[in-house]
Order: sequence, then structure tokens, then C-alpha cells
Amino acid sequence: MNLQNDCAVENLAELFGRCREEIISEWRVRAGVLLQDLNLDRPTITDHLPDVVAEIIRDLVLGRDGALSSEHTRGSPPVHGVQRFYDGLDVGEVVAEYNLLRVAFTTIAERNGLYVIGDTAHIINHRIDEAVRLAVTAFAAQQALIRKERESDHLAFLAHDLRTPLNAASLVVDELRLTLDEKTLGETGDLFEILRRNLRRVEELVKRVLESSVQASEMGSSFSPERRTFELWPLVQRLIVDLRSVSSKHDVTVINEIPRDLVMFADAGLISQVFQNLLGNAFKYAARGRVMVTAAQEDGAVRCAVRDNGAGIPLEMLSSVFDKLATDPDKEGTGLGLAIVKQIVEAHDGTVSAESIHGSGATFTFTIPNTR
Repeated sequence: MNLQNDCAVENLAELFGRCREEIISEWRVRAGVLLQDLNLDRPTITDHLPDVVAEIIRDLVLGRDGALSSEHTRGSPPVHGVQRFYDGLDVGEVVAEYNLLRVAFTTIAERNGLYVIGDTAHIINHRIDEAVRLAVTAFAAQQALIRKERESDHLAFLAHDLRTPLNAASLVVDELRLTLDEKTLGETGDLFEILRRNLRRVEELVKRVLESSVQASEMGSSFSPERRTFELWPLVQRLIVDLRSVSSKHDVTVINEIPRDLVMFADAGLISQVFQNLLGNAFKYAARGRVMVTAAQEDGAVRCAVRDNGAGIPLEMLSSVFDKLATDPDKEGTGLGLAIVKQIVEAHDGTVSAESIHGSGATFTFTIPNTR
């Protein structure tokens, strides 16, 4: 047997042309094993393979490395690389998928008594290497884009959460200034003015960060909880005290009805952010009213609620209150506070909801699993 003649490019081109579906089927079986934990459907696994296989066969028929088609350079491998990013694969698994295509061609050839060697191997590997390069480049670009957007998101969230304590500090400065007599005020007035001026400067910087960072996009969570066990009542009570100047400005009474012995297993700093944003939201709607904070153990979780007796949420806004940039045109805000609440709660594998009857107050409830 003349191995070189039996494995000539034209012989293999003719074979692979007849066995195109068999090549894809062979690849699908092997890829199914590689990706079995992802539960991907059949079209998702093979959606772009016919294009790649067809171009490899075209190159073999021509007996040379063909020029990359526009479909190849801009279409199937790059799109597949982006898709695999969202499917949860790592870059090594993307490369492994394409390497299985080399195996599929070799397997079909040997099944028919031929061998992928010499020019045939070079042509097949050239095309697959190009597919790998395009897919991995698109995968990495999408990964970098998402990372950048998440960093921007997180910066915006941090800036947003600085606004409430800054506002509280400004109000405390104003209250303290009012308690001083004229003589003392004359001696310290410049110090208060310097303090107020610097607080305004920080507030302006925060505003600029928000204006430059907030973009409407669908992001995953920017929060990574560091869970520990802590008592919930003192955490909330300390926050209520810290925000007293803000609640007083709105003439709101805040009642902490969380049981003193209730403990939570979560990230205490992030849970404090959740309550800060829910309280800040309640203060805006419950002017001259009352806000009540409650919590209870419930089926291996802690269920917390912030309830106010204010104006409530308009019905048309209720379904989108947790969406980023969703704001009430009648209230000042950036539309980030409740979006942050949702992301933090979901980062803890919890759930959050809002209930309201317009004109009769609103209740925001979130549940955090209390298991290690």
C-alpha cells in the first residue's frame, strides 16, 4: 500500500466532503463529554461547526490554505468565543473544543483507512488554528469589557453610598453650628466654613463620579461577600444613630424592632449598605412619618423588612424599582440605591422584593440564607 497516495489531499478532501455530517457528529460526541456539566443544548454546541468544517473542506479541495472568509474572520469563531464566555467556559476549554475538531477529522480518516498527514494536516491545522485565535481573542476582549464595566459599576456604587454619610455629616455640622452662641461662633466660624466648604467639595467629586460612571447595562454582581456571624440589632441601631440627622431633616421617626438576640451569617459591611439604602429611600417617602425595621429567623434564613407609612410607590414604578437608573421623577436620586440593594442581596444568594399601595406606604423585604 502506498501510504502517501492513499493520504493525498484530494483523497481526503473527497472523503471529508462525503462525511461532513459524520465529522460534526464525532465532534459533538467528544464536545458533549467535555461540556457535560454545562447542560448545553445541541444547537449551542454545534451552531458554528458547519461553517468551519466547510471552509476546511474547501481548502482541501483547493489544495492550499485558503484566504479567510468574512464569515470566518467576523462571524462564527468570534461569535462562538463570546458565547462561550457567557456559557461559563474558561479559555482553556474554548481551545479544547477546537482541538477536538482536529481529533474528529483524524478519527473519520482512520475509520476509512486514510491518515491525516503532510499537506492535509497542515491545511486542517491552519484553519483550526485561525478559528482558535479568533475565538480566544473575542473571548478575552469580552472578558476585559465585562471586567471594566463591573469596575465602573462598583465605583459608581461606592460613590452612591458615600452620599448618605456625607449628607449626614453636613447636617451635623449645621446643627452643631446652631448650638453655638455668637461669641463662640465668632471664634470658630471660619472653622465651620472650612469644614462645610470641604464637605461640599467632596460631594461635588462624588457627583462627578456618578455622572461619569453610571451607564445603563446588565451587569453581574460587583460584590463578593465575606461572610461572618454578627448580631443584627446593634448593626442597624448604629446605622439609625449615624443617620439621625438625615431622618430628623425629614421629620421621620425610626423604630428598630429587630430582636436583640438575632444573629446573621453574612457580610456585615454589605448588609449595612443594604439597610442604609433602604432607610435613605424610606426617608424620602415617609416625610413626617414613621419607618420601622424588623427581622426574624425563617426556615434557615433571616428575613428583614424596612416599612414606612409614607406616600408609597406609584404602581407603574413598582415592577422596576430595583432596576439601575430607575428613579421617581418627583424625588431626587440617581436610581442606584435599590439596584445596589438587589445586587448585594443576590450576591448572598438571597431574594428581595417591594410591596406598596400608593398613598399607604411601602415595604422592602429581603431574605438572606443563614447557613455557612
